[in-house]
Amino acid sequence: MLLTCHQVRPETSDVTSFIFSSDQAVDFIPGQFLTLLVPIEERTSARAYSLASIPGETELQLTIKRVPGGRVSNHLLDALKPGDTLEALAPAGEFHRDLAGDGAWLLLSAGCGITPVFSMLRERLQREPDADIVFVHSARTAADRLFPEPLEALAAAHPNLKLHWVLGDAVDPEPFKGRLDAAQLQARVPDLKQRTAMICGPQGYMDAVKTMLREFGVEEGRIHSEAFVAPQPASLTEASPSAGHQLAVDGIELPILPGQTVLESLEQGGLPIFAACRTGVCGSCKCKGEKDKLESTSTLGLTPEEIEAGYFLACSSTVTGDMAVELND
Repeated sequence: MLLTCHQVRPETSDVTSFIFSSDQAVDFIPGQFLTLLVPIEERTSARAYSLASIPGETELQLTIKRVPGGRVSNHLLDALKPGDTLEALAPAGEFHRDLAGDGAWLLLSAGCGITPVFSMLRERLQREPDADIVFVHSARTAADRLFPEPLEALAAAHPNLKLHWVLGDAVDPEPFKGRLDAAQLQARVPDLKQRTAMICGPQGYMDAVKTMLREFGVEEGRIHSEAFVAPQPASLTEASPSAGHQLAVDGIELPILPGQTVLESLEQGGLPIFAACRTGVCGSCKCKGEKDKLESTSTLGLTPEEIEAGYFLACSSTVTGDMAVELND
């Protein structure tokens, strides 16, 4: 699909929202992401960004944070302007409203991780105004909060929505001051065990929150988190059988080093491969190889038949021997 940028809206000092229209209807589940194909110099890079908008709206909103060394994100914040166009892949992702179900929700986010849960919240309240929802968002300072005005407006319009801020510069008992801790969470959400938790933010934040919820006795099936974090490759050493192997791609041989993913080897060799989320979630880097020579940390989006046939996600796979690779065109 082709997206046209209509508005560039700064949200904080390092976060900007981009408003797009599409040349075709876009069907998605709140919480899912879009993969943008971004040409930078002579290379096109694919990156996945969660949708802040909800189905039925005429425009699509992507909210993107500047990050140190972020080649694509920083390019978009610096260069994308109204009137520019970008290609995008169809919406995808497993962290979404349907995973949360229709019971009581606990939405927990930090930083730019608010984007998918903000979409879920808005759609749920539009569909079910009396839904029982607690939303807890963490930010460094009050000025770093994302979407504070629309969230406060939603909380004012829906007494069943309990909104809590966790701010590093807070001075009053409410919002919370500093980092979210177990005592703060339990005090504001005494019925934790009855809620489905949807968590999105930096990996350290998500790990800490999941640990809190488990310690409070929340069932594992009620705890869900976004997976936009780099998967850890298989633990390899110089003595590993994966040292010094070769990948063969369309007659080209590439070295794959200990601990390197197939994606890293292909990109270093300059071969064209799209990798959107780079976390084993979106499936855009699907390739085919030999299943008995693969070690994978994620197979999301692959069917059992595809796995049996040797399909794998390049961003989440290392190899244990020389292997021919077929790129997924």
